[in-house]
Amino acid sequence: MAKVYSGTYGKDTTDESALVTNLLKYPEIGKKLIQQYPRFSLTYLLEAAGRNAAEKIIGDYSFEWKMMGRYRKPAICDSAETLSAAAGALETFVIDHDPSSGIHGDNLNVNDVVRFSDGTTAIVTNVPTVTSSDATNTITVRAIDALSVALAVGDVIGVIGNAFNQGSLASEVGQNYAYPDTYKNWLTLSRKKTKIMGTDLTDVTWIESNGHRLWYFTKEQQMTDQFMYELECQRWYGKKSIGTAANAADFPGDSGIAGANSAFTAGLPMMGDGLLAQIDSSNQATYTAGALTEEDIVNFIGTLSKNALNAEGNVFTVFTGTQGRIDFHRAMKDLLVTLGSGTPVFAGKGGGDVALGANFSEYNVLGNKMILAYCPVFDDPNLHNSISSTFDSSNESGKMVFVDMGMQNGVSNVELIAKGAEGFNRSFVKKYVPGMVNPYDYNSMMAANGDDFFECQILSESGIILRNPLSCGILSNS
Repeated sequence: MAKVYSGTYGKDTTDESALVTNLLKYPEIGKKLIQQYPRFSLTYLLEAAGRNAAEKIIGDYSFEWKMMGRYRKPAICDSAETLSAAAGALETFVIDHDPSSGIHGDNLNVNDVVRFSDGTTAIVTNVPTVTSSDATNTITVRAIDALSVALAVGDVIGVIGNAFNQGSLASEVGQNYAYPDTYKNWLTLSRKKTKIMGTDLTDVTWIESNGHRLWYFTKEQQMTDQFMYELECQRWYGKKSIGTAANAADFPGDSGIAGANSAFTAGLPMMGDGLLAQIDSSNQATYTAGALTEEDIVNFIGTLSKNALNAEGNVFTVFTGTQGRIDFHRAMKDLLVTLGSGTPVFAGKGGGDVALGANFSEYNVLGNKMILAYCPVFDDPNLHNSISSTFDSSNESGKMVFVDMGMQNGVSNVELIAKGAEGFNRSFVKKYVPGMVNPYDYNSMMAANGDDFFECQILSESGIILRNPLSCGILSNS
């Protein structure tokens, strides 16, 4: 852990001990400077876990990835109708076909056995050829059970297998292709700068780590702190601007504020989705604020496990604020009481004092594990007007975000993406523009301008990728 404290520029504050000139020699210090701030919880976990070394660098402004779900897709009912047929009789129903939405109405084959919501079954006898990319498809089936089932738009009709007569021909056998889901996100370019006057040069911040003692300017440190916090917020709450009504084009030339580096007068700066926007809407539920129960947690983890295709073995890092921590503590305490364990008692050293309490940070259920992680961003009153001083009301502080931080197909499920190429990386760039004041070469006769200060500027062109949106979820208080 790096020790950081304020100091004054003096005889020990030499160019050789300047942080800016030593980051390449001691890169671990730069990482520790980020990791020391607990409010960067998402950034910290992504980088401290060693994923920073494998940070994905791309040369484009956007990035795509594919995620294979279940190999056999269901049929989706496209009309409200009632099926009524005696066993052995024929009946029809309409299913949707819209590949752009991930709905494929050509995934049924003759001789497939389908199962309806009431448990009755039928065998497919006719599947028309789909002629349009966005169409409906009328399916003919022969009832195995007597059918009397009401279908609604959006109902799922699953395939449980197929059945053929003896002596069947190869031409009668259908085939299916599992279409992987395609996801796309965009990078966001963020910038910040500060001016450091000559009078500010005496205010420095010292860093000690592994025997190395380095310094940098306090005002520079404050700017960096602000910038990292804004990146953290953006990685949570960012919303893509590409494809919006104001900016429909999918390339950076059409993404710019009027008069700012673009002749395009109507548009937004290019921005990508943060983590919350990428989590699938089907994995969102609510609990009663102040009344979270163990049953709520079990049910939600069960839903995530089902959608993530892994019944067990999932490890969820659960990001939450103070209200969520309180509610989780109460739920676990109630569970202990129900199980007959009561409240654990821990004796203090010396035997004179007794400390009562329990610290709940993990919960194992259904073969899965949830690890609680505090996210101060959810407690920030400057971001959320509903933050309560008593933490007894519904607010962002009670949001519990379940994030699968494991692997998907051999790569991290959650990963930072940065613009760059061989030799450079724009995930975090810091530059100095010297004027009449040169912070690291006071005797230099060269200046970029005649201003009596120097500027420190930082930028990041980065984004975040959630490879499997179905493996994560949001449990909010209400």
